[in-house]
Amino acid sequence: METEFSKLNISGGHFNHTNCSYCNKPFIEELWCKECDPFRIIEGWTSGNSDIDKFIRYTMCKPAGWGEKYGYGFLEWVPFDRFTDIKEIGEGGFAKVYSATWIDGRSKYRKNDDGSWKKFNPNPIIKVALKRLNGSQNMSDKYLNELKIHWEIANKSGLQFYGFTKDPETKEFMMIIIFADEGNLRSILSNNFNNIMWEDKIKYLTGILMDLRNLHKLGYCHKDFHSGNILQTGSTFISDFGLSGPADEQKSDDKVVYGVMSYIAPEVLNGEPYTSSSDIYSLGVIMAELSSGKPPFYNKKYDLNLALAICNGLRPEFGKGTPEYYKKLAYKCMDANPNERPTTKELFNIFFFWYDSIVGNKDNNEEYGYKGNEIKAAFEEADKEIPNISTSYEKNSDAVYTSRAFTFSNLLSKPVNSSIITSYVNNEVCDSQLIDLEVSNSIQL
Repeated sequence: METEFSKLNISGGHFNHTNCSYCNKPFIEELWCKECDPFRIIEGWTSGNSDIDKFIRYTMCKPAGWGEKYGYGFLEWVPFDRFTDIKEIGEGGFAKVYSATWIDGRSKYRKNDDGSWKKFNPNPIIKVALKRLNGSQNMSDKYLNELKIHWEIANKSGLQFYGFTKDPETKEFMMIIIFADEGNLRSILSNNFNNIMWEDKIKYLTGILMDLRNLHKLGYCHKDFHSGNILQTGSTFISDFGLSGPADEQKSDDKVVYGVMSYIAPEVLNGEPYTSSSDIYSLGVIMAELSSGKPPFYNKKYDLNLALAICNGLRPEFGKGTPEYYKKLAYKCMDANPNERPTTKELFNIFFFWYDSIVGNKDNNEEYGYKGNEIKAAFEEADKEIPNISTSYEKNSDAVYTSRAFTFSNLLSKPVNSSIITSYVNNEVCDSQLIDLEVSNSIQL
C-alpha cells in the first residue's frame, strides 16, 4: 500500500507551512488556501458514493456534540493520498484496521454568517486509524444507517470519527478514526495484567459505562460488545457501534447472529433480537475477563455445544481473590433473564461509588447497598493476589475472538441460570459454598 508523495512539501516529516501542499500556492492567511480549502470542505469532491456524499454534507450542516462548540464536529472526505505510513494493525470479522499518518491533519472550522465554513487552528500531521469496511463497494442502506449512528454516538464519547477515505485499489471505503495508542482492553490485559490493580479496573469500567450509557440513552444497543472493541488512549471508550455485520448486507436475516460467541447474550443466541440488556450481559463477561486476565472460554470450541452450554447457564471464570461484591454484580449482569439485569445508569452509579471508595473519598458513606469502607477493604485485599495470578493459557484453535455469523435457529433451549448464579443473586449460601459451586461450574462442558 505504497503511495507517492514527492509532489508534496514534506521534509523530515514536516510541512512547508507557507504553501498549500495541494496546489503549492502561498497561503493567504494561516494555513488557508483560497484555491483548495473552500472546495475541500463544501464542494469539488466526491467519494464516488452519492449516499456517503450526502451523509458527509449533512454532518457539515449539523455538526454534532463537541463539534458545535469547537468547530470540527462534521466528517470530512479525505483523498487516500493524504495518508502515508499505512500499516495493518488488526483484523476483525468484517473489517481490517490500519494505522496511518494523516499529513494534513484534522482542521477546525468557524461557521460564517452566510453558513459557509472557514478553517482555523489546523493540526497537521497526526496519527490515525483507518478502518476498512469490507464489501463497502456496494454499501447497503442498512449499513450506511449504522455509520450514521456511529457518528452520532462517537461525538458524545472519546472516540473521534474524522471522516472517510477510499482505497483506490479495492474501492472499499475506510473510516478515519482516532488512533488508540494504548491498544484495546484485550491486548492491555494480555500484556500487563499483573500490574493492573483494582482501582484501575474499576476506572476502566466507569469509562466503559459512560459510553454505553450514552448509547442506550439514544435508544441504541451495541450488538458487538467485547474487550477487542474497548479502546484506551488516555481515557477508555467503546468503538464499533452497531457495526457487527458485513457492509454489503442487503436485508436483515433474523436467523443470523453476528458477534463473538462468548460475549453474546444467551437470548440472542436463541434467536431473540439484540437489546440494551444484551449489552449488559456482554459487560458481565468483560467484568470476568478483567478479573482473570484471560478471554472467556479460551479453552472451548466455539460451536453449537458451547452455545448450548451458555444457554444452560455456563459463565466465564473469575480470577483468584476477586471480591464477592464484584462477582455478584457481574453475575447479575449475566443473568439468563434480561429483565433481571441492571441498567447502565445503575451500573455507572455503582462503579463510580466503588472507585471513590477505593481512592478514599467514601470511607464513611453507604450508597446503593454498599459501604465505602468495606468496598475499599475488599479491593485492597484483592490487589494482593493480582501479582500471583497466572495469565498464561492455551487457546483452543476454534475459540475465535473476531465477529462471525452464527445460526442456531431452533437448536437451543430456553436460557436458564446455573446454580451458582442463582446462589449469588439470591444470597442463598455462604462464601465457601459459592467457591465450591464455581469449581463445579468451571468443569462443565
